[in-house]
Amino acid sequence: MAEIKKQYADIIKYKTRAYAISVDSPKQSRAVASEMMLPFDLLCDVDKQVIQLYGLVNPFEHGGIARPAIFIINPGGKICYRSIDGTAQRVDLTHVLNFLKAHYVNPDLTNKEKVDKKWIVPSWGTTRQIVKNMILRGNQADWKHYGLFPLSPIIIPLKKLKRKMEKKGKSANPS
Repeated sequence: MAEIKKQYADIIKYKTRAYAISVDSPKQSRAVASEMMLPFDLLCDVDKQVIQLYGLVNPFEHGGIARPAIFIINPGGKICYRSIDGTAQRVDLTHVLNFLKAHYVNPDLTNKEKVDKKWIVPSWGTTRQIVKNMILRGNQADWKHYGLFPLSPIIIPLKKLKRKMEKKGKSANPS
């Protein structure tokens, strides 16, 4: 959200609006939006219906929050750009801005290319804040998530392979 906040002027110049979605209560969301001075709306999905519909549930943090993601939806309601990211790997916002610029010229444009992600290495200040949050507000899922972070380059591809194999198994054995 912080990077989108920094680039918000560039985002809106292409006649685009940004929204963020959170599973927090409206009161918590207002506090976050106020603390971060967000220039865009922070929507609440307390029941997690929307993040489940879009496949964004991250079960490893606080019992299930929304994974970082960017969707660009055209005026007709069609998703024309999508990047579902991870905690430590995100789409480069320059790529998103370049797509918005091209989409502004051609509203029928849909992103067909693979979206490259960049690794986010937290600063010492951010790392300190993560540890503080885990100690003061965390639960076992948080510790598991952050503790396994160094292994994510191994774990994530293995999980993807497992899901792919499960899908093949289901398509081979239709019920």
